[in-house]
Amino acid sequence: MTQSQSPESASVRPQVIAHRGGAGLWPENTLQAFQEAIDLGVHGLEFDLQLSKDGQIMVHHDSHLKADATRLDGAYLTAPTPRIDALNGAQLQTYDVGRIAPKTREAEKRQTQTAKDGARIPYLHELDHLIADQGLQGFQLYAELKTDMGADPAQAEALAMAYLEALDASPVAKAHRVISFDWRCLARVRANRPEIENAYTAMPFANTDPAHESAAQDTPMAAAIRAASQHGAPWWGSHDWRTHTGDSHGEKVLRAIGAAGGKGWIAYWRDVTPDTMAIAKELGLKVSAWTVNEVADMKNLAAMGVEALITDRPDRALGL
Repeated sequence: MTQSQSPESASVRPQVIAHRGGAGLWPENTLQAFQEAIDLGVHGLEFDLQLSKDGQIMVHHDSHLKADATRLDGAYLTAPTPRIDALNGAQLQTYDVGRIAPKTREAEKRQTQTAKDGARIPYLHELDHLIADQGLQGFQLYAELKTDMGADPAQAEALAMAYLEALDASPVAKAHRVISFDWRCLARVRANRPEIENAYTAMPFANTDPAHESAAQDTPMAAAIRAASQHGAPWWGSHDWRTHTGDSHGEKVLRAIGAAGGKGWIAYWRDVTPDTMAIAKELGLKVSAWTVNEVADMKNLAAMGVEALITDRPDRALGL
C-alpha cells in the first residue's frame, strides 16, 4: 500500500473460505459443517486430507483421532487414540465426531460450536459429490494434503498419488485448489495435473525463522520445527528457503514459493503485511490468509488486498 492510499481505497472484497467447514460454528471437517457453510453463503471450503490404512482419502485434520471430539458407541475416546492411517475407511466411519466433550480444552476453544450428533469422518468423494449435487458455480475447494512434520518421501508421495487418482474420478475437480505445508505433495500433483490450481502453505514465519526472538520461549515441539527449518526440513522439498536471498526470513520463504512455480501463498494471517504483500505481488502469488477470526483483522487483510480469508467464523467474514 502506498502512503497515498487509505485502507478503504485499497480494500477488495475477499472470498470467504470456511476453515475446516467453519470450525468455530460446527464440528470440523464434517459433511454437516460443509453443508451449513454452503447454506450460509461462503465462497469455498478448506479441509484436510489424509490416507486411511486401506488407502482411502479421508477428511480429517489430526494424524490421530481426537479424544475430546470422537465417540464410539456413545463413549469418548481416551488417549492414546488410533492414527488415521492405522484404521480402514469403513472403521473410521464408525466414529461419531459431531460433539465435543464438555469441560475440555477443545470445548473451551470451540464455545460457539453447534453440535451435530451422528457426524462421521467423510471420504473425499462424499464431499466432492455434495458440491456437485448443488451445482455451485465458481465455488473453491481448498484441499490440504496433510503429512506428519517429519514425514518421509514415501508418505508424501502416497498421499499425492492417491489425491491425483481421486481427482480423476471427481465430478468437481476444476473446483479444487491443492494446498499443503508439505511442498513435496504439491510438486507431485503439479507435475501430473498442472491445470489444478495450487497454493503453497507456509508455517508462521516466527516459527520457522531460526533467528526469531520467540525462539527462547519455544516448547519442545516448536523447537523441533525451528531446528528442522534451520537444517533442512523435509516439508520444504527441493525449494528450501535457505537457498534464497532476501531482507527477511519471510521474503526468503516467499521467493522459494516463487522459484517452485507456485501460484499462491497460503499465509498465516499475521505474516500478511504491506511488505510481504508487495513481494507476493512481484512474484505473481495470490494470497489467502489463515486462520483469521476477528473482524478487525479481516478488515485489515481486505485492505491489503488478500484474495481470500480462511476462517473458523465465516459468519463474521460474510458480514463485513
